[in-house]
Amino acid sequence: MGNSTIKNFIMQKEYLILPDIQREFVWNSEQICRLFDSILRGYPIGNFLIWNLKGEDIKEKGIKFYKFLDNYNEFDPINNDEHQGYVNQANYYAILDGQQRTQALLIGLKGYLKLRKYRGQKNNPNAYLKNYLYINLVGRENKDLDYKYEFSFLTDEQAQQDKKNKWLRVDRITNYEKPSAVTSDLLPEFEFESEDDKKLASDILVELFEKINKDDKLISWYEINTKTDIEDVLDIFVRTNSGGTALTKTDLLFSTIVSQWNGGRDKIENLIDKINNKNNLGIKFRFQKDFVMRSILYFLDKPIDMKVKNFKDNIKDIQDYWDEIENSLIKMSDLLKEIGFCDDNIIAYNAAMPIGYYIYKSGILNDNTKSELKKYFIVAQLKNLYGVASNSTLNSIRNELTNKTKKDNKIILKLKDRKFSYNQLKNVKIIGDRNFEVDEDSMEPWFDKNKGAYTFMVLTLLYPNVKVATEEFHQDHMHPDKLLEEIPQFKNYRNKLANLQLLEGKENEHKSKTPLKEWLDEDKNRYNDELLPKGISYDINNYFEFLEKRKELMKKKLIDILNIK
Repeated sequence: MGNSTIKNFIMQKEYLILPDIQREFVWNSEQICRLFDSILRGYPIGNFLIWNLKGEDIKEKGIKFYKFLDNYNEFDPINNDEHQGYVNQANYYAILDGQQRTQALLIGLKGYLKLRKYRGQKNNPNAYLKNYLYINLVGRENKDLDYKYEFSFLTDEQAQQDKKNKWLRVDRITNYEKPSAVTSDLLPEFEFESEDDKKLASDILVELFEKINKDDKLISWYEINTKTDIEDVLDIFVRTNSGGTALTKTDLLFSTIVSQWNGGRDKIENLIDKINNKNNLGIKFRFQKDFVMRSILYFLDKPIDMKVKNFKDNIKDIQDYWDEIENSLIKMSDLLKEIGFCDDNIIAYNAAMPIGYYIYKSGILNDNTKSELKKYFIVAQLKNLYGVASNSTLNSIRNELTNKTKKDNKIILKLKDRKFSYNQLKNVKIIGDRNFEVDEDSMEPWFDKNKGAYTFMVLTLLYPNVKVATEEFHQDHMHPDKLLEEIPQFKNYRNKLANLQLLEGKENEHKSKTPLKEWLDEDKNRYNDELLPKGISYDINNYFEFLEKRKELMKKKLIDILNIK
């Protein structure tokens, strides 16, 4: 058992290392602020579990360890770099339990978060600014928000411009050895409205100094001996790593792989970066480690809910088939881009897994197949087939697409038909009496949705020739949104599916508030649109009839597209 002040703990950053069996940083700014609020309140922040190693032992064991982060960029979340250059006789501390807290302390006291500024473009790296951890020296307890001390991540400019509050960068507190020096140096920087505020600020400064620099009971840890074998360490890690943001089964499977697969961590993390298009401009996704890990098991025809103790048996297969797994997931990501998807309009990422599986099993990926896979992907999300018991849905689909055969005394699954068709899934039964069948009744909820991811998916089915991957298309209001908003009885219905179409960005901007009748008259060809109701008035006061008639046309076309019998 060991103890340390927070200051002494973080000052050993070069000797704090992260095992292969750990995971990436997942805390957000609010969690970091709450950790520091707990520290100042004197609350316990949990014991750390540390594997104490000499540099020479690390070299001998041949285990990879990684450096801790002291800054994090929301736009381009970096993976921890591998730690190298060990000093033989130096003591290194591998954090088995406490990674999130350790990195939160380092970010708060030695680094920063790069966060997107208000109204900044998500895909613009210049929209992400350095935010440092600040404490409000005149901040008072807020029971509704459940904090006693007000911490916030701010840019230096934001802190300086806020004249009402008195923000101090928390990292400055580590520069002092005595509380008297803290108050004498820092208090004169601020102009206080009252003596009460000044007294409060002084008290907070002294408390911050004491908790960070002097309290040697806040950081407590259990040590594992340097000679402990990696397999035993893995078992200890699995049993004890449950505090903070709880580890999922996927995290444990991942820890098992990377502890036995040299380079496995890098391969998996690099793949996640590739399928998310992390380092490039354009369409982005947010596939998580959970998705990739489950895909590995899914592609290899293993149970997705496999136990950790059984997972070790499949390490060799994972390594042997890694190139095919990786290639299939990259092609899956490319296909999603091609059919118009990105992170903004995907509701259930797990619905993409059977697409990757089909590719992995060497299905034919021509234009017709892509169209059929698109139908599957959209209907699966519109009908919420992955909302409950997603493992059951995935297994049912895999069973329906394949036949069991024997090879070398092993059961293997082969595609029944290399040409995928949406209708192949018509017999799939899912928990809760759900299925892929679509009729007019099951389509009805789609038309109750307001403009968003669901309506976008339906529109891409209805406008199959629109190249959403190569041109910027908007969900456009046929009867203008701004005009409908001004009419009380129509206001709450202006964003319904039946009033939406896909329109190229430039044309949509040109159309703007133009009444529907005038816009149609600008180009008479638009009257030939099969989804435009005929024989009715296009006056905005006839909006409800327009909605009902267009819904009928949309349903009719969807029935044709989905080959509903």
